[in-house]
Amino acid sequence: MPAPLEGLLVLDFTRLLPGPFATQLLCNLGADVIKIEDLGFGDYMRTVPPSVQGVSYAYLMVNRGKRSLSVDLKTKEGREILYKLVPKADILMEQFRPHVMKELGMDYPTLVKRNRKLIYCSFSGYGQTGPAKDVPGHDITFEAHAGILGVSGDPDGRPAIPGVPMADLASGFNAAMCVLAALRTRDQTGKGEFIDVSIFDTAVSLMVLNLARYLATGEEPVAGETLLTGTFPFYNLYEAADGGWLAVAVVEPKFWEAMCDVLELPELKDAQFADEREKARVVTILRSRFRSKGKAEWEALFAKANLPIVGVKTVAELVKDPQVRARELLPVVDVPGLWKMPVIGHPAKHSVSKTRNPARAPAKGEDTEAILRSLGYTSKQIGALARKGIIARG
Repeated sequence: MPAPLEGLLVLDFTRLLPGPFATQLLCNLGADVIKIEDLGFGDYMRTVPPSVQGVSYAYLMVNRGKRSLSVDLKTKEGREILYKLVPKADILMEQFRPHVMKELGMDYPTLVKRNRKLIYCSFSGYGQTGPAKDVPGHDITFEAHAGILGVSGDPDGRPAIPGVPMADLASGFNAAMCVLAALRTRDQTGKGEFIDVSIFDTAVSLMVLNLARYLATGEEPVAGETLLTGTFPFYNLYEAADGGWLAVAVVEPKFWEAMCDVLELPELKDAQFADEREKARVVTILRSRFRSKGKAEWEALFAKANLPIVGVKTVAELVKDPQVRARELLPVVDVPGLWKMPVIGHPAKHSVSKTRNPARAPAKGEDTEAILRSLGYTSKQIGALARKGIIARG
């Protein structure tokens, strides 16, 4: 069974994390992804540490299995190369601010004339419309603007930066999902479409519970005091005797009561939804009891009772976790000429469709010559373009 996107060509103008993460998902599903990079820096992710044998491990994680075309799109000859590629493409994803692709002659109205089946995804910080559309940003600024940082942190008011770039990565999933939906629409209509994906829009959608509370009650959610940020004793973090932490999510009454049995605190069984006055007393009792044993000992006891309570893992613990291994989330791949190392596996299992775990990430411009040859360029023409500084061969 072939991979579901096998035979589809993606032109990838994205860089850094959100866009490359989205196109990596498409690549895992079988798409042929060509990174379009400039002759200068190329994808900034190439320099993100740590580096293994001269290759950024972070860059490898989100660019495996892709090809790289290095071309100067500010030149007429460079644009002509892309104009020849576009009729062969199924999907184009770009991650510039709204005006850039138009200035390069690569905007949707221009390219759809060359390929009416093209699915064109503009993946930007604030989208193509609105007063903030030209404002630059990165994950933390989008999370701040969307209110995520406002409800993340301690009750003292200091926001906490999440340990993962949630807005970036969630928008990568969003972009990939939208592209797949557009492929379905194309199957029905025979035409492609323009997709406007915003990292900010995606971040706002992650605020579903906080927005529900505010819109229903008018109450402003406060960091550390919302339903899922530690305001209740049944959904909280507790420190163990050895300094480790336990994440407690005994939301259902049956779980709360079972936890009280494990903790030998039967008197708290009726205090799951204690009022404001009682909540602090219950949390204080629980904190004291959790500090009586180490994290691993508590984990074993709660696992035996089959409760939704898990120790907060370090990254070192995560990579050794039996569930990670069982789900093949960190498969070891053989990167030709470099090393055998774990990469992030595709985060879904299909019963029929085939997915891939590509190993190698391309050097900048590595596939330029091969791609030009596939477009009918001769060796003489390719050499002339290289001498004029229009293309770079890896």
